[in-house]
Amino acid sequence: MNSPIFVLGAGALALVFMVGSGRPVVAGTEAPASMDGGSAVQIRVLQRSVRSASTPGSTSVRDPFASEPTAPHMATDFQPTSPPVPVQASAPAFPDFRVLGKQQDDEGWAVFIGEPGKLGQVWVVRQGESFNDRFLVSKLAPPVLVIKSTRGRQSRTFDIGKDEDIEE
Repeated sequence: MNSPIFVLGAGALALVFMVGSGRPVVAGTEAPASMDGGSAVQIRVLQRSVRSASTPGSTSVRDPFASEPTAPHMATDFQPTSPPVPVQASAPAFPDFRVLGKQQDDEGWAVFIGEPGKLGQVWVVRQGESFNDRFLVSKLAPPVLVIKSTRGRQSRTFDIGKDEDIEE
């Protein structure tokens, strides 16, 4: 009963595969024959002229791509300007690390460092170890902790409290 529709559909599908098998599946994957792999593409700049005259009886339409006409300079007292001061690229700001705690064991002191913007992120580091891909613990001797940036000359000193000796 449905066999003529099935045969017609299978035939149409087979025809699509036979006709389309010679073409690439995705259009535009091949480079045009006019382009060489090593040649550079030239980009031409289109220069626009300023349109100032309008036809009579029509409203003036501003061309958004036309350059703006400049006002003539008035003869005034000329005051030389100083050359612009180049803006120095400042190093990224030192994060507001928080010292969450410290611990002494057989290997020496370790500190627990957290960053307020990264909840749950805690680094446990010792003197000479780096963390967060940018910082190094250069000194760890209670009451002082010094963290230096490995990508600049910035450093920050933290007061981590003195070494509490428990006397028995």
